[in-house]
Amino acid sequence: MKKILVTALACLMAGTASAKTLTIGIDLSGSNLLLSHANFAHGAATHVQAAINALKPGDVVQLKTFGARHSALNLRQHRVTISRHNRAAKVAGQVAQFIRTLPEQTKTGQSSTNLIAWLEFTSDFDCHQDGQVLVITDGLESSSYVDGKDLLSGKKALPAPDVNLKGCALTFYGLGAGWPPKEVKRVRKAWQAWADQAGAAFTAIIP
Repeated sequence: MKKILVTALACLMAGTASAKTLTIGIDLSGSNLLLSHANFAHGAATHVQAAINALKPGDVVQLKTFGARHSALNLRQHRVTISRHNRAAKVAGQVAQFIRTLPEQTKTGQSSTNLIAWLEFTSDFDCHQDGQVLVITDGLESSSYVDGKDLLSGKKALPAPDVNLKGCALTFYGLGAGWPPKEVKRVRKAWQAWADQAGAAFTAIIP
């Protein structure tokens, strides 16, 4: 019995040590097609659903929103641990449904996009445990750091990151959606450089 207990505890500790966090960030700014186009929302929901379905028991899913720094909506967050009660498929379906209904729920988007601030101020990405950060965003930073138009035209670059994201996988789903190719490439290059400096492995998924 003692041997069985020791083995069970060892397995539990191993599972806890390897557990990882998937953070899903949703851009509620007005430029993001997620808020205005049902087809884009459906594609984003499908991608997020697949990412959650790949998780194992003990892994954590957290859902956060961002946009304007002054919006109280962005103070809300949801966090759930994958378990027998909260199976990955169940959580994936709930989150996907929420994303699909955003165009119906949101009449107007928020006035600015503080994506950099969100990435720098969020403290629970769990990068030391290979955390994943999946952001549904067009990637257009429009804040006190840089004007969105200047970023699109290449007049200004993103500021150097003031955060260490080493160990995290950072994915932007929807970067440049609906933009001309040159602007997509400029913004993708800017975020690649930012992520490299922050230590994150960056992937841009362009619909």
